[in-house]
Formats: sequence, C-alpha cells, structure tokens
Amino acid sequence: MKKIFLLCQILLLTLSGFAQKSSKDQRYKALSGCYGKSSEGICLFDDGKFLLYGYATAIFGSYGFEKDYLLFYPDKSELFEVYAHQNKSIGASVRIDFKGFDRATETLVQLGADSIKSVFNKDANCFDAPFVLTRKNNVSSISLYSKNDSWTYQIDKSFNDLSLIYNAPGRYTEHFSGMISIDENEKLLTLSASFGEKGFKKQKTDKTEGQWRDIMQLKNEYDLSKKNTGDFVFANKHYHPFPAPAPADYLYDKVSNQYISKKAKENESYYRQNQYNDPRYLRKYVKLSPKTKGNFSGLKDSISSSSIFYTVCGAGAEKSYHYEGYQKYKETDRPAPAPTTMPPVPIPPINKTSNK
Repeated sequence: MKKIFLLCQILLLTLSGFAQKSSKDQRYKALSGCYGKSSEGICLFDDGKFLLYGYATAIFGSYGFEKDYLLFYPDKSELFEVYAHQNKSIGASVRIDFKGFDRATETLVQLGADSIKSVFNKDANCFDAPFVLTRKNNVSSISLYSKNDSWTYQIDKSFNDLSLIYNAPGRYTEHFSGMISIDENEKLLTLSASFGEKGFKKQKTDKTEGQWRDIMQLKNEYDLSKKNTGDFVFANKHYHPFPAPAPADYLYDKVSNQYISKKAKENESYYRQNQYNDPRYLRKYVKLSPKTKGNFSGLKDSISSSSIFYTVCGAGAEKSYHYEGYQKYKETDRPAPAPTTMPPVPIPPINKTSNK
C-alpha cells in the first residue's frame, strides 16, 4: 500500500496542471457524500469539488481521477493578504486585525516607521481571538515577514480599518491523493501518506435531509464568494467574514459606510449574546496589492524585543491579550471568544444516525 501511495505522490509532482474532468463521469455522482466523522473528514461533491474539514480547518478544492486514484488539489491563498476599509466610526484612529498569525508565531510586522516586531511573543499560547490592535495615528505602510519572505503594502490615508491575513503553508495546502475501497460492504476513502494513509468510511447521509443541505449551503456560499469577492470581503465589526450582502436583505448606509440588514432591529436581543457571529452590520474590505515582494535578509538585527500581542498560560496570564471589542450589556456576560482560527462559515456536523 505504501508503494502505491508513493507512486501516486510522484505522479502528483510530475503533473504540470489539473484539468477537471467532466461531471458526466459517473464516478463523481457515485462517490459524492461525506467520509469520516462529524469532527474530521472529507466531503466529495458531484461537480468535482471537495471539502476537507476538521478542527479549525475548512479546505475547499477540486479533485479528479487518474486510473483508480483520486487526485486532490486544494485551493491555495497567497501567503499574505491585506484588506482595507474606511471606518467612519473611529475617526482618526486605526484598527488592525491579525488573522492566522497565531498558527506561526515567528511572523513579523512593521507598521510605518515603527520597529519590526513579532506579532506574538515567544512561546505564546492561550490565544483569545480576534486579535485587534488599536492605534491613534494612521499607518502609511505595512511590511509583513515570514522566514525569508518580505511583503510591503502602501496604505492610503483614507483607510483606517485593516485586516491582515497570514495563510500559513502546511500539508492541507499541498496536493494529495486517495483511493476508494470496500470495507465490510462500506466505501472507504483512504488518503495518501501525508495524512498517515488515514481511512474514512462513507457516512450514511440522506442528501435530502438538513445536514447535507447545510453542507451544500456552505459550499454554495464559498463558490459564490470566490466568484464575486476575489478583490474584497465583507465582515462585521469583529472581523468575522460573511458572504456578500444580498440587495434584497441589506441597505447600504453611506453615512456609516456599511451594509445594514433590513431586519437589524428584530434580532437585536439575540445578537447581544452572540456578537462575533452578528451579520446585521457588514463592512466592505478592499483587497490591497503588495507594493513589493522580496527576501527578508539583513534586517534581523533590528527586530524589537517586544511583540504586538502578548499571551501566555499560567504565570503571567494576567498580562495576556484579551479582545475587548464586544459591547457589554447588563443583562448578559461577555460573549465567548471566537476560536483561534475559524473558517468563513461554521461547518455543520454530520449526522451519524441518518440513513443513506
């Protein structure tokens, strides 16, 4: 089995591109469904797309067939992404959100003429997302560093609300393969060596029931976001991303420069206790292109000993960063913090007891 997967990995490296095979191939339809547990697994769709899911992980991509193998090609994002918005509610102040930097705490940032700093302290843990820095002065430029990479962005003075994203490289972004077999009359999808040759049994999921519909809704929202929002994203004030607001459901408010749900007042009470997931007020963040990309070298001696965020468990935890952006109400406690890294839309659990 290991030799088979090794040959498949060699094949993946020699392929120069991926031409998705026609959905008329009956194998797409026959194999569609979810494989694995509610907490970890992979869903195959009959249009040649897949969703790999797990804790704090939601990776979409395309798959095809090469003889008896399934070849998976995850969608890849740029190493760094920067999105900007003009936030009229904070005046001359600046807010900067950091996403994904907790996955690789050796990342560095330079804001304008400030010194280069680590985003997180050494041995950081006990993260309390979202990670938002507030400054009184504007930022004319941002430089982001990871190992040998250096990306610099120029920031227009009209932008005072920024979201910085680090897409940490990892095994979930690399091509992988799989094979379908039958185990005790059940389909078993075994993934390649990069996943420890792990096997996932096909879930007995009724495609007409709620769980599968939720998964399909997640996929449709992702497909739509890729098609329509490549150069911008929509998010609430806590930087939770959402699909583009539908004109039938939202109105654009020029004064506040945000999109407001037509049912905003109706859901006020509910979202007081669920502020991170509040979709009623959305802001449009425009994607910025880096001014320069290069190698990070010769500047390592100038890195500051301090970091943007400090967080530890145990001794010294009282000095750790905690997000303070949630509004406090007398009738409710502070909302629970969001997980360290979240997919754009929560992944619905798969009903183990549903019928095929």
